[in-house]
Formats: sequence, structure tokens, C-alpha cells
Amino acid sequence: MRTDRLPQALTLAALAVLVALAQPAAAQSSPWYLSGLVQATRDDNLLRLGDGQEPLPGQSRSDTITSTALTGGLDQLIGRQRLQASLTLRDNRFERNERYDNQSYSGNASLDWSTVHRLSGQLSVGKSRSLSTFNADVIGLLSQKNFVSTEGVNASVSVGVVTAWSLELVAGTRRVRNSLDQASVQAQNLDQDNASVGVGWRPGPALETTLSVREVQGRFPTFRAVAGGFEDDRFTQRGVEFSARWQPSGASQLDARLGSGQTQYERGGDRDFDSFSGSLGWNWRPTGKLFLSTRLSREKGQDNYPTFVRVPIGFFFLEVPAVQSELRTIDTLRAQLDWSATAKLGLSVSAQQTRRDIDSRTRSVFDNGLRGLAEGIDETTIITLGARWSPQAWSLIGCDLRTEQRRATGNVTGGLKGQSISCYLQATLR
Repeated sequence: MRTDRLPQALTLAALAVLVALAQPAAAQSSPWYLSGLVQATRDDNLLRLGDGQEPLPGQSRSDTITSTALTGGLDQLIGRQRLQASLTLRDNRFERNERYDNQSYSGNASLDWSTVHRLSGQLSVGKSRSLSTFNADVIGLLSQKNFVSTEGVNASVSVGVVTAWSLELVAGTRRVRNSLDQASVQAQNLDQDNASVGVGWRPGPALETTLSVREVQGRFPTFRAVAGGFEDDRFTQRGVEFSARWQPSGASQLDARLGSGQTQYERGGDRDFDSFSGSLGWNWRPTGKLFLSTRLSREKGQDNYPTFVRVPIGFFFLEVPAVQSELRTIDTLRAQLDWSATAKLGLSVSAQQTRRDIDSRTRSVFDNGLRGLAEGIDETTIITLGARWSPQAWSLIGCDLRTEQRRATGNVTGGLKGQSISCYLQATLR
């Protein structure tokens, strides 16, 4: 099939599913399913421009996006095993920012397995491609579309030692690639391998805990362009994590996670940092129609970008390679309430508050330490209202209204405001 005909073919296929299901049909049960979706979104700050920031020539701050998606999947029990797989193809069209028209996809498959003894595990694979954010931290506003392609494989094995104890082994690999040939964008390409060993303790059906040690080996393969190729940037993360899940009643469940670790870079030891992260979540279902979920979390991470700094040499300035590092501590509080007003009508409301402490610095080959660039705090509030209606078992109609506001102090990126409304029609054939 010709590439320029793919969007039309995808749209027609999704609409065909919707039309086919518009006719009465007998209820069926099948491990296979096919779903079509049509969605329209109006966003008054599509590019996520900060206060006072103007779009680049040829760009529009607001836009209407039309998306058509087709999803096929499988959910099959095979004895003690469960096989799941899905593939989604999506075509996205922008009314004003036509340069961002794109086709994206995501596919994944997993196998949950167990034996007659105390041995179980999961094997999963995934691959996706989607448009990256338009206005990223440090990188800035992109004038062209950039696709982020991600693929990964993960495997886990759990071995029951005695009734309450188990040994858990986890390993995985992930690969991220960016399509835009721009130095700051290509610097974010990533190869990463991870492994962990954990001991689980489950004294009863209401409580489950796990203590694990983990290691991550990562590499940014195209971190900086040099003569004859690229210079990479390698790092290692090691840490310990404790997680617990407690279900005091059939209506309530709590989960907690605490982690401590250290990140070390092969180039530039003064970029190394220690981190402490954690989260606390609570799910509560007081009735069959009402569900409340809340989560408080803290994460610490760092992004690094290649850049240049001007170094004084006598009466002149020389531009030399440098690394800009942005260390962030992110605190997030999120709550969501879902209400099934009737068997066919549902409403939801969510609120999220995020606070970021940012410390941005540069280090050049002539520096003994890091130079301060920006330091401050930004706080972002996101509120979402949603409604969904299922007139038939195979159909779903819904709309979501989202508002976002960011406030900043210090010399970090300024404030931001944005609102969007999205409505969709989905049909699923089983």
C-alpha cells in the first residue's frame, strides 16, 4: 500500500467498524477484538507556550486535531497461561499546524505463565512511535515534528520458597530513538538495561511486601556529535526499593513504595547524584458506583544536554563543548473520582498538583565544577472533567475538558496556561 494512502485507509477502516456495529447484533464472546475510534480535540495552547512566548513562524498557538484509530487485540486463556496482545494504528491531523500531521502506532504482547509448583512469571514486549512534546525543557520549541520510537522487552520470574515467602527476579531492556536531526534532540536517544532481585513476604491475603535491589546500565549513544561519529554518555544506577500493599477491607486498598539510589556518570563525576523517591496511594470504593483514587509521590531525576559555553581567552572568547545538567525533584499529588451514575452513564473529575524544584547547571572541559544557570520552583495544576455514555455494550461516547496552569518563581521557565476539550466515539467488536 502506498504511504500517502495510509491515512485514508486507516480512516475508512475505523469508520467501517463504527458503521458495522451501528446495526443490531447478537452478543458474542471471543478472545479477539477489533475497535475503531474517531476523536476531535480543540486545544488553545497546543504548543505549550509559556506566558509571553510566541510561536515560531508558520506555527499556531491553538489548533483542532482530528484522530482516527484502529485497534486489534487478543486476550486468551491457555490452561494456566494467559496471552494478551494489541496493536493500535492512529492517524492525527492538525487543522492549522499541518506540519505536525502524523501516523503513530503502539503494539504490545505479554504472556503470564505459571506451573503446578511455586513458579510463575511474565514475558512482555512492546514497541511504539508517537509525536514528541512540542516545547520540551531545555530543548525548547521544536519547529519540525519529532517522532519518539520506543521498544522494550521485560521478563519476570517468581519462585515460591515457602508459603509466605517468594523470590522475584526481573530483567528488561529498553531502546529510545528520536527522528529529528537536531543535536539536543538526538542527545536523548537511549539504550538501557535493568535487573533486580527481590524477596517477597505475604503473611496473609491482606498484606504483601517486597524488598529488592536493582541496577540499571544506561547509555546515550548519540550524546554529542564529534569528528567521525558520536560521543556517548554512560551512566549506572544502583538502589534499594521497598514496596507494600495492604487491603484492610474489600472497599479499600493502600500501596506504598520507598526507594533510595545513586546515579553515576562515566564522564563528569560532579553530575553524580543520590536520590530518594517514594509514593503512597489509596483506592477506595465505598459503593459499586463510586471510586476514589489518590496518590502522593516524590521523584528525583536529572536530564543532560550537550551545549557550548564561552570561555575568556585573553581579550577573546572561545566556544568550548559543555554539558548542561538539569536536576529536578518532583512532588505530585493526584486525586480522581469516578461515578457511575447509571449502567450506561459515567462521570469523572481529577485534580493534580505538581511542584518541581529545578537546579540547572553547565560544566565545560575547562571547569573544575558546575556553573549555575537557573534555579527555582514551578508549580502546575491540572484539572480534568470527563463524561462517558455507553448506549450499547459495544459503543462508547465521551468528552473530556482539561485545564492547565503553571506558576514559576526564580529564574526558571515562566508561567503557562492552557485549556482543551476532546470528544470521541468508539466501537468495539468481539
